[in-house]
Amino acid sequence: MIAIVLVVALRYGRHVSMVVDSPDREVFLLKVLGAALLVAGLASALQVSAAVGAFLLGIAIPGSTAHNATRLLEPLRDLFAAVFFVVFGLNTDPRAIPPVLGWAIVLAGPTSLTKLATGWWAARRQGIGKLGRARAGAALIARGEFSIVIAGLAVSYAAVPAELSALATAYVLIMAILGPIAAKFVEPVAKALQVRRTAAQPSPIVGQ
Repeated sequence: MIAIVLVVALRYGRHVSMVVDSPDREVFLLKVLGAALLVAGLASALQVSAAVGAFLLGIAIPGSTAHNATRLLEPLRDLFAAVFFVVFGLNTDPRAIPPVLGWAIVLAGPTSLTKLATGWWAARRQGIGKLGRARAGAALIARGEFSIVIAGLAVSYAAVPAELSALATAYVLIMAILGPIAAKFVEPVAKALQVRRTAAQPSPIVGQ
């Protein structure tokens, strides 16, 4: 199914846009939602995740139609994202978090370092200074909501134990706490390290 959708997107994307597109906003919205439900239903019938099917539909709609659909669906995207997290929280027992808190802390350590490294590397590629690189890395630490999305999908399909939802919740909460702390202290720490490195360098000898 994935291969079919990719072929359709590459070779017949213009025809998909003609079917979905409409000058009327209400009709356009209904067409996009109807197509999403249709593809998601077909994906479920083929034992594929409905979310994957809807994602592939988004890939198949190209150009200005995709841009217009993105603007039109943004409010619904934010609404349904909030509802998803509410449902995930309702299905998570707070008493299940303390037993997995240690593992969540173990995961938070290396992932925080990799996020700092990723932000540093990406900012350096753009020619940003060291302080800006540190801020970019710190800004990534708090971003962990996608872990809940993956955990929620896995638990809903009974592919993993339900304890994974508690682990993902504890992990995201820890990262949400670490993120603002890192953003507050990363710049002073980076400045202090820069001053120490400058002071450690030997001063040039006058007259040579």
